[in-house]
Amino acid sequence: MLTLWLKICTNVSKYLSNELLVSTLVHCTTAKTNSSYIKLPIICTYIGEILNQNALKYTRLKIAEVSNKVITLEPENTLLDARNTLLRYNISRIVVARNGKALGIVTEKDISRTLYTEPQHRQFKEIRLDEVMNKNLIEVSEEKELKSCAKLMLEHNVSSLLVLGEDRLLKGIVTKSDLVDSYAMHYANRKLVEDPVQKYMTKKVLTVDPDEPIHMALMLMTDNKVSRVVVTKNQKPVGIITGRDLLPISLLFGTGINGHQWHVSKQAEARRREQILIPSGIKAIFLAMDVMKYDPITITSDSDLSEAAHIMKRNRISGIPVVDSDNILSGIITKTDIVRRLASDN
Repeated sequence: MLTLWLKICTNVSKYLSNELLVSTLVHCTTAKTNSSYIKLPIICTYIGEILNQNALKYTRLKIAEVSNKVITLEPENTLLDARNTLLRYNISRIVVARNGKALGIVTEKDISRTLYTEPQHRQFKEIRLDEVMNKNLIEVSEEKELKSCAKLMLEHNVSSLLVLGEDRLLKGIVTKSDLVDSYAMHYANRKLVEDPVQKYMTKKVLTVDPDEPIHMALMLMTDNKVSRVVVTKNQKPVGIITGRDLLPISLLFGTGINGHQWHVSKQAEARRREQILIPSGIKAIFLAMDVMKYDPITITSDSDLSEAAHIMKRNRISGIPVVDSDNILSGIITKTDIVRRLASDN
């Protein structure tokens, strides 16, 4: 009997708080069975029911419990204002609003796209936000449940939802980061069945070499509508480039350093589409190794998804390269993958 209790405690202690574990075991000891002792499957079934109830409570959390105060700028503010605000508050998006009404949103990804696609005749301080902001806004009430919000993000291919009060005025914002943080805090360790990273990761990873111009990184991020590329050497991840890593060099956009404007001609653009790359300006001056984060955090494919969520939460990152036992890149796990897991939860 003692051996049985030890086995139970060892297997479920990592999933339950001490108080819940004690109450569960007390309940099990008072149960009656045909034999004179409690069978392990019966106990695990009971514990599983408790864990599932806790997970269900998490998915029913209201957005008001996880949303954050929204940082806003006016439409006439510039891309430079947005860039500086993103860095100052360590956030990834700015809501463009007036009189409490949201008009658009500008993200790090939008800045990356501007760096790559816009003719570089103007500096960031000359580009208004209403010229580049994304007007695809999805709004929700404070009573919306987390699972529903996860589904909305996936359906509309957005990374944030605007939270409106009863007066229909902007009250907050909830992002994929908020959902992942909540998953790591409330849900990840409240299940008996593990979710391996391999089940949810993306196996096709966009990569560049350390000595390639950032033109290639910008092209991959823009054309594939992703927020990061992995820098590899001999198939091993040595760095990662995200939209945030490009913010510092954005100050040079349109300044015409080296005696010429950084501009991609129509002919060069056509040839780029044919994979004959002719980068110019900052896209030629800087290499991937100049802007990448070195020695990125990695995870193995057999790790649990909850571990990936905790790593993202602790390190404030949105994606983790997945490696095998030889540190060879085999995939990538992102916040979107975790949101997809949350949206599909029963």
